[in-house]
Amino acid sequence: MVQAEQVLSLEQAVRIALKKSPSLSQQLNAVESAEISVSQQRTDLYPDLKITASGAERFDKAIDQYTGQSENRSFTSISSELSSSVNLFNGFADLAALKNFELELGAARETLSRAEQTLVFETISNFIQVLTDQALIHVDEENLTENRKLLETIETFYQAGKLAISDLYQQQAETKQAELDLLEAQRTLNLSKLVLMQTLGLTPTIRYQAAIPDLEKLSLSLADEDLDQLTLRALVNRSDVKAQQRQVEAAEQQIRQSQAGHLPKVDLFARLASDYSSLVDGNHFSDQFMDDNLNASVGISFSIPLFDRYLTRNNIAQAKIAQRNEQLTLKQKQLQLGLEISQAIQEYRTTQKRIDVVESKLTSARQSLHSYEERYRVGASTLVELTQSRTQYLSAAFDQIQAGYDLVTQKIAVAYYLGNLEPLLAALELEKS
Repeated sequence: MVQAEQVLSLEQAVRIALKKSPSLSQQLNAVESAEISVSQQRTDLYPDLKITASGAERFDKAIDQYTGQSENRSFTSISSELSSSVNLFNGFADLAALKNFELELGAARETLSRAEQTLVFETISNFIQVLTDQALIHVDEENLTENRKLLETIETFYQAGKLAISDLYQQQAETKQAELDLLEAQRTLNLSKLVLMQTLGLTPTIRYQAAIPDLEKLSLSLADEDLDQLTLRALVNRSDVKAQQRQVEAAEQQIRQSQAGHLPKVDLFARLASDYSSLVDGNHFSDQFMDDNLNASVGISFSIPLFDRYLTRNNIAQAKIAQRNEQLTLKQKQLQLGLEISQAIQEYRTTQKRIDVVESKLTSARQSLHSYEERYRVGASTLVELTQSRTQYLSAAFDQIQAGYDLVTQKIAVAYYLGNLEPLLAALELEKS
């Protein structure tokens, strides 16, 4: 767990998320459940073996055939049977069911892989948001410090009779606003920290500091390829698309499984049975049970479906509808994939261009602020002009910080939507599960 005031690194955050996330644990359970289903279906192909036994103390009346008199009697009866059966042919329904479960297992594993990628992406995105909010707080703290210094200067000039009281009141209001802005920034940071803790699967807390990572590690190289080529690559790499393809194939096996209802069924069976009754005079239990009453049988049962009230026909129709739905879901995922990749690349390229713009604006705003501060000290500009210049500088500083971290997030987003986060995991010295 994250301890009080602990410094949390990005690598630690990702490791904790992969270990603690409840949603990922649920997906792991889904894979384990699918593995059990496959194992059970395989064993269903084996012969079964069962033994049944029963014993009773019976009470009835016996009638003498010569005298016609009846008498109450009691006797013991015991019976047992050892039996086994194995299906020889059922229209290949068992093989189709096994293939269906294997495909479902493959889909569950691909879904788990995508869930891991999603968790890593969300963790890194939320971590970067915390870093962004931490950096913005430093700007707000610097702004508050500068406003307090200016307020002291104005108070000194006002007491010396060099400035009007309106400047003092205005700067007092600006300083109060700077204090409020800092409180708002701290609140935003705390909310971002809580969201990150929730993503990690830990108890929500704000008592930690996010360490600034080596951003070069997160700067994945993106080849300048055609959008269609990137989309085609994603259709191969994206685990969620692979999972849905498995679902389509599994639906085809379910159709085969339903069609088996039209075909004959052949079973091989074997039976060994015996019984004992205390009414038989002169024979001990071992004589009756192990010799006299012992019997065995081996045979084949053959059944042909003639009329099942259209159950098989309806099952096939339902399975075909389910298959069409899975195919439509796959189509939707493929269309959504193209949209996601296009949007991610466009946002990344836009932010790249924005970086140069905000850097230029920040340089200009810094120089302008310095100029107005000097001019205000010598009475060549008004406090209103100085305040406006400081506001422009703050806005440019915020934009510069936001754009810098946005570029990292969007570069990772492109890799996530392409379905290839392995280079990032390797850069963070994390192995894919």
